[in-house]
Amino acid sequence: MNSFQFYNPTKIFFGNGEISRLGKETAKYGKKALMVETRGTLEKLGINERARQLLEESGVEFIELSGVEPNPRLSSVEKGAEICKKNGLDIIIAIGGGSVIDCAKAIGFAAFDDGDIWDFFTLKRKAKNGLPIGVVSTVAATGSEMNTNCVITNKRTQQKYATHYEFSFPKFAILDPELHKTVPKYLTACGMADTISHVLEGYFDGCENTPLQDRIAEGVILTVIENEGILDGLENLIKRSNLSWAATIALNGLNDAGRGGKFYDAHTIEHEVSAKYDIAHGAGLAIVHPAWLFNLCKKSPEKFVQFAERIFKIKKGIKSDLEVGLEGVEALRNKFKSWGLPITLKEIGVEKSMLDRLAEDSTKSPEGIELDKNEVLVVLESCYAK
Repeated sequence: MNSFQFYNPTKIFFGNGEISRLGKETAKYGKKALMVETRGTLEKLGINERARQLLEESGVEFIELSGVEPNPRLSSVEKGAEICKKNGLDIIIAIGGGSVIDCAKAIGFAAFDDGDIWDFFTLKRKAKNGLPIGVVSTVAATGSEMNTNCVITNKRTQQKYATHYEFSFPKFAILDPELHKTVPKYLTACGMADTISHVLEGYFDGCENTPLQDRIAEGVILTVIENEGILDGLENLIKRSNLSWAATIALNGLNDAGRGGKFYDAHTIEHEVSAKYDIAHGAGLAIVHPAWLFNLCKKSPEKFVQFAERIFKIKKGIKSDLEVGLEGVEALRNKFKSWGLPITLKEIGVEKSMLDRLAEDSTKSPEGIELDKNEVLVVLESCYAK
């Protein structure tokens, strides 16, 4: 285990009905807010209206930025930042999943800048401050409600990059499982794959002597798998609760503390896919991450034996470490498939002629500096079609 520092200041309100705290918590940070939200389901279900009511009851004025896209776009960040600047807003409230939360985080630091916001994502400049963020999470997936990660897509350049500023930690996050029960089956499955992918990035980063971190990661994975019945009964609040907390724990820093500290390579590769094809992030990970793990297992299978045994109860017997490890990864891929997720790039419309560009662009990402183009290309080819 490596030396580490751990810090996470986000206050969590977890439980059914906890959205009722939104107004009072927001008012602690100011009286003028930007409410960032998506269109469609949340509006139809009255969730956005409930948020408006709670803010009004607490004396918080607000301006709305609606229609934030999946794979949130730089254009939405730019629009939100201008609203904040012109109206002197005090706090940003995100009502939605990871895309909305990430958009809110980016607006938070873009509101203090008059230059090209994309400079912060390409590492040309560093942001120095950000407006406080409050979150009402409506999807169990990215864990953005309790971390600094902020992933934005630039449609003009077809790039999807991230920032990780300490001031991007939300001040508070409301995790109300009642708000999750109408998430469609496919997007629920995408969130489940995303959660598992988050803990597996660090699990296989090569760092030794991380027994507690391994158990945290395995606990998250097993919790997701044990609650996969949600896909046959979407309104089960017990399962929704378990998946919600698993998604948050997966990426709030505990699992990665003391590990190797490397970049999230499978995520970096997937970001190039979803930047160009605008697919759900979890769906892209269901394709790319098992393929990346097959690649890692062939190079160093020892840790994969532990994974196969603990998660999928695969017995080693007379089989080699490599055989057991590959069997474990295949079991993971089959699990994603059983949830109705794609497992090949061809399924989501990727042209084979694009693989070379996807591999090349992965290595150009600020978080892809350790990736080898030829290795990435082999991985992409391996998951192109079955």
